[in-house]
Amino acid sequence: MSTVQQPTLLIVDDSTEIISVLNGILREQYKIKAAPNGLRGLELARQSPPPDLILLDVVMPELDGYEVCQRLKADAETADIPVLFITARDDDEDEAHGLALGAVDYITKPIRPSIVRARVATHLHIRQMQRELEEKNQALEETARLRDDVERITQHDLKAPLNIVISGPALLAERCALQDADRQVLNQIEQAGHRILKMINRSLDLYKMETGTYSLNAEPMDLVPLLRGITQDALLAYADKGQRAEIRLQGVPIGNDSQCLAKGESMLAFSMFENLIKNALEAAPHEATLHIDIERGAGCVAVRITNPGAIPEAIRPTFFSKYVTAGKSDGTGLGTYSARLCAQTQRGDITMQVLDERHTQLTVTLPLYDAEAELLALQRFMATLTAAPA
Repeated sequence: MSTVQQPTLLIVDDSTEIISVLNGILREQYKIKAAPNGLRGLELARQSPPPDLILLDVVMPELDGYEVCQRLKADAETADIPVLFITARDDDEDEAHGLALGAVDYITKPIRPSIVRARVATHLHIRQMQRELEEKNQALEETARLRDDVERITQHDLKAPLNIVISGPALLAERCALQDADRQVLNQIEQAGHRILKMINRSLDLYKMETGTYSLNAEPMDLVPLLRGITQDALLAYADKGQRAEIRLQGVPIGNDSQCLAKGESMLAFSMFENLIKNALEAAPHEATLHIDIERGAGCVAVRITNPGAIPEAIRPTFFSKYVTAGKSDGTGLGTYSARLCAQTQRGDITMQVLDERHTQLTVTLPLYDAEAELLALQRFMATLTAAPA
């Protein structure tokens, strides 16, 4: 049967009487080491294994307790050992000075056994909790690093075989006499390969956005054709549901000449809106109409996606959190999380509002592209260049 190892205490005091008293109070619960002066105390503190706690006298010849404490805290091997000062002084300034040097507590003379036991037990318990927290944090960091390494390696290694999946069908179609049905199967394989590659690239971008290493290439982009194209494709994907969509700009249905410029990255915006619009159509009932309203505001563009389909109440508070999903057997819980990350990376955001028990509205905001403001900023920049001394 294993036994719990007793903590080790180091008593540093030039008084053999005080060492004897403390030893008598604490020896039943702890292993005791003792040093008659500061130099010997430093030697014992640096031995392996180090003590779990040090009881340190303040007033000692040659090297006083303050100097010993200062040296302990300056040494990486002993800096984390809790130090309790033992002193006859009860002046506030002395106590403040000792605490400033790194001591965790003061025990004043004359020594009271109950106080000594309580203070020692308390600070050993605190130190044990600190160790456990440090171990857990280290384990979490190692797990996160391992997960990220595995994810990056997997993503990298998946791309090589995908090249065969994507290019193989075209080679077979070119070299072999195939029936239309066979060509259709090969086309499906090729399309599936492209979808997987897109997922891998999106995952890599997501990792960069999470870690703040994504390099945004913000440019003017017209949201009208972007949203029109995504919506048409999404309606085709759910054609069996007989749904419709209406896109409006400033409250008016869009036309061929409608335009609304935002500032962002087209690929990120495409991924974000495709995700949101497909999710909205998937959640909406048959024959439903999806409303997409584009509105220019002060310095931003708001795109409101309203669909007849309520978000389950259980996931509303965590709707944009990672790995949150409901009602989807194949759901990853990354859709709205990645969409919001895409918006925030483009200096925008996404919010969700349940209008009533049958309608949900997502609002995406992106910076408005202001051509006049951009031109003025460019002119100011050029002016600073021409004004700079040669």
